[in-house]
This record gives sequence, C-alpha cells and structure tokens, in this order.
Amino acid sequence: NKERKATVLHIYKFLHDGGTERYIHTLISRMNQDRFSFRICCLMERGSEAEAFENDGFPVYNLNFRPGLSPAVLPGNLIQLIRLVMLIRRIGVDVIHTHDNQPAAYARIAAWLSGVPIVYVTLHCDYTWLSPAQHRINCYFARLTTRFFAVSAWVRDISSFREHIPQEKYNVIHNGVNFPSPAKQELDAHYREQWNLDPATRIVGNVGSLVHLKGQDLLIEAFATIAEDYPDACLCIIGSEREHQPGIKQSLIDLTTRYGIEDRVVFAGSRSDVLDILNIFEIYAMPSRFEGFGLALIEAICAGVPAIISDIPALIELCDNGKYALSFRSEDAQDLAAKLRYALDNRDEMKRLGKIARKYARQS
Repeated sequence: NKERKATVLHIYKFLHDGGTERYIHTLISRMNQDRFSFRICCLMERGSEAEAFENDGFPVYNLNFRPGLSPAVLPGNLIQLIRLVMLIRRIGVDVIHTHDNQPAAYARIAAWLSGVPIVYVTLHCDYTWLSPAQHRINCYFARLTTRFFAVSAWVRDISSFREHIPQEKYNVIHNGVNFPSPAKQELDAHYREQWNLDPATRIVGNVGSLVHLKGQDLLIEAFATIAEDYPDACLCIIGSEREHQPGIKQSLIDLTTRYGIEDRVVFAGSRSDVLDILNIFEIYAMPSRFEGFGLALIEAICAGVPAIISDIPALIELCDNGKYALSFRSEDAQDLAAKLRYALDNRDEMKRLGKIARKYARQS
C-alpha cells in the first residue's frame, strides 16, 4: 500500500541528554517523513528530553521495566513485556529499531510475539561488563534480529566474537552529527559571563553523562595535578547524572573540593546548546573508560577543537588510529595530566591538529 506510511518504533531505556538519544533524534528527523511514521517507546522512564521529541512530532510511550535479571524484577518486567506487545499491536508497528543491550532483549521478544517482520538492533557500546549468560542470551536472540548496526568496527568485532554471530549480519555505520555553528564573539562573552570566567581563561572542556564509564573523575584528578602551573586554565564539564548511578555529580564536586580546585571547575549541567559551547573550548578531553563510538568527540572535532582521548579502541578508531587526537593510557590520570600539560604548552601545534582533524571528520 503506497499510501500508508510504515510505522517504525524505536525502543530504548529513556530519553535524556545522552549520545544514544541524540543519535535517535538525528536519525528519525533526517529520514523521509512521507514514507515513515516514527514513534519512541521508553522502557524505564520518559526522561528529560521526551517532551522535546514530542514537540518535534514523534510520539513517546513510557513503560516501567526495571533493570537486571534478578527474581525480584522479572515478574514485574513480564507484565511490562505484555504491555509492550499490546502497544506494538495497537499502533500497528511494521519495523522495530531497538538500542542497547537490555532494551534489545525485551524488544525482540515482543517483536516475535507480535509478528513484527523487521527488527533492527543498534549496538552503541562494546558491553564489556556483560556476563557469559547475557552473551549467550544475545547469541540466541540473534535469530530474532533482521540486522545489527554497529557504531564502530570495534563494536562489531567484539559483539561478533563474544556472541558467535557472523559478521555478515552486521553493518558498521558511524554516527552522524550536526556540524557546530561558526564561533560567535557574543556567545563567547555570554558563556564566560554566565560561568564567571575571565575573557582570557583557557577552557578544557568535556561533554558526557555523569557516569563512571565516562571518566570525569580521571579528568578532575589530572587537571588538579597541573592546575597550579596553569592559573589561566579551567575545566568545564557538561552533562547530567543518571538514575542508575545517583550521586556521581556530588562525588565529582567533592573531588574538586578535596583537590582544592572547586573554583576552577564548572559543572554546566545538561545543555541544549552544546554545539555553540564547543566553540569556546581550547581543548576537548574525553577520558572515557568505555565507548562504542564517541559522538561528543566527533562534535568537538567538527568544531575544530583539538582533542585528548583515552586510548580505548573505539576512540582510537574514530581518530584514524590516533592521528587526529592526542591519546593517553586509559585509566591513567597522570598520563592524562602530561597530555594536558603538553596541549596547554603547545597552543599553535594544537590549533593545527584541530584544523586537520576538523577537515578529516567533515570529509569522513
């Protein structure tokens, strides 16, 4: 039926300000709205960005799944699974596109029970923390999957190896980003006034959810090591914490107090204007312990901001084996401090690195 739009249901945990949510929004907003009708189902909670999705014309549904596989949560999750099946049947879903590990498991069961013919799974991370039992479950559910999309070759390779799924069932599609707008002098002044920063202050920036795997604690420790030698530098961290890791923001604030740099670190919270803010960063630091892609890194590089990254596989891959960013040993705050020191001492060289990385990212 050429007149009927295909209904695509994206299934994820929630809609907050993270990279996966930005990926979903970019994907559905850029696809042909005359051919597809997009809806989103949040399995655990609506999240802070759900209203923004709805304002853009994408209906959001919310269920109440709980994380984990313990006997305490399974009965309630079974009820939520039935609700998910009923939702899929009620809105007439043609394609299910699900994201991340636990949502993908429940989504594929619901798709099978509902008779949905096409099921896509996007893998956004390497999921190194999964148990052998969870990998076996994923291997079994591969037969219920039309296609896997991996955000990097590393994610494809590790998933294929651990879960014994042929690589032919994967497509590697790097995340797309919106290019940051050109720098505007008035915005620079605006943000500096907002955060009480001197016009000459050099800003080391980071963007990411405030969770352990993003490594902001390593960045604070590294910055504290060099702060006394660079009184004109500050650290700006953009992002919010998640319900499954409460207290992370306060622990980071406490860390700045312990090191005596609380007046040198800005916690900017969740922001919708990240692409503008990137323009005032002199250095972008990404100290992640785990990543599947690194959306915020690509946004920074596209803005021409020179980057310092941990040497985890996905980030090294994104920077063409490290050619377009400085790298430090993952989990090593002292090595990160050395790279920060080098970047702050070699401004012209870092600016050149930022320019060639920007050209590389925009042509890739």
